[in-house]
Amino acid sequence: MPIVVNVVSEDDYKKWVDGKKKEMAAKADDPNKVWTVDELKQRGEKVYAANCVACHQANGKGVPGAFPALDGSAVVNGPKADQIHLVLNGKNAMPAWKGVLNDTEIAAVITYTRNNWSNKAEVLAARK
Repeated sequence: MPIVVNVVSEDDYKKWVDGKKKEMAAKADDPNKVWTVDELKQRGEKVYAANCVACHQANGKGVPGAFPALDGSAVVNGPKADQIHLVLNGKNAMPAWKGVLNDTEIAAVITYTRNNWSNKAEVLAARK
């Protein structure tokens, strides 16, 4: 059996390890579990902190002129399908997350952003 050894920098190795950890975590989610909104919001906060906060900031205000705010955003407060499409496929500087985050993580971060800060999309939709 042939063996291939790749020599990489320490940074590249750390990125590879982080990627493998994310893959393992994604596979650890039970696809049959029914999540409550509170569980999704808690999970979403962790996903947001790990993947979104650098650009969109902890307060959801973004970086003016560089990264859009999620707090009060038309995408976050608009149709959920539009937000799902954006998270899955990315846009401009935002990467596509469909190959990085699993379905539970995507649902969780969307639930978190739609129900955090001044965004109350789920409540607003229910009132209509």
